[in-house]
Amino acid sequence: MRKIAIVGFKGGIGKTTTCVSLGAALAQERKRVLLIDTDTQANVSISLGIREEQIKNTLAEVLNHVVAAEDCIVSARRNLHLLPGSLALFKAQQRMVLEMAREEIFNELFANLTNYDYQILDCAPSATLLTVNAIAYVDEVFIPVSMEMLALAGARQFMRYLREISRLLGSGGEIRLIVPTMYDRRRRVSKQILDSLNKDFGDRVTPPIGVDTLLSEAPGVGKTIFEYAPRSRGAKDYKKLANLVMEMPPVNSHTP
Repeated sequence: MRKIAIVGFKGGIGKTTTCVSLGAALAQERKRVLLIDTDTQANVSISLGIREEQIKNTLAEVLNHVVAAEDCIVSARRNLHLLPGSLALFKAQQRMVLEMAREEIFNELFANLTNYDYQILDCAPSATLLTVNAIAYVDEVFIPVSMEMLALAGARQFMRYLREISRLLGSGGEIRLIVPTMYDRRRRVSKQILDSLNKDFGDRVTPPIGVDTLLSEAPGVGKTIFEYAPRSRGAKDYKKLANLVMEMPPVNSHTP
């Protein structure tokens, strides 16, 4: 099983879109996928059209030791499942501070979530305790970077942060892919940032995800891009990303 965190220090860079679209693309390839939403905004549920009445418990109740993680799983699509987030994660995270080994709680709570080919964690755009747990839990980290200078600066900042977290914990997911998002070949800044990413991160940079308004529209109707606009540029780009991910060998150890 491969465990992947989608992380970045800036909002609006395409983290949730990448989490949902990559997960849906892998599910279409008959891979069994679990999405774990660690963000208080619960945007993964919204993007998949999961209604509140379909959700009995969320990650917050798991963190509060009310229910087991495996009892909170919602079936979103064929081969695609969700451990939802909620606003209650804010208070649950505050309680985590009092627990022993609080940076590695996910390892204990998710121990029975083994019946999947992929687990993909959507993380909040900040250095929260939940994000630290996600980094400690996964083997791989993917960083979306939108075509903005601030997003590029955020990616560089996160690289330094990850090294520090890995040093303190003695473990941490390996940064395997940098995913350029919202790429517009008509804009000079897109080329400049893509060139900078290639210079900084080399072969970890994936082919860019092109700017596509349909990617923004799909969550509004609770559909994946493959349901909403299967022939769109966004669908094709995320399909290519999924193929790339499937071709990558798994990581066997937490190496920063």
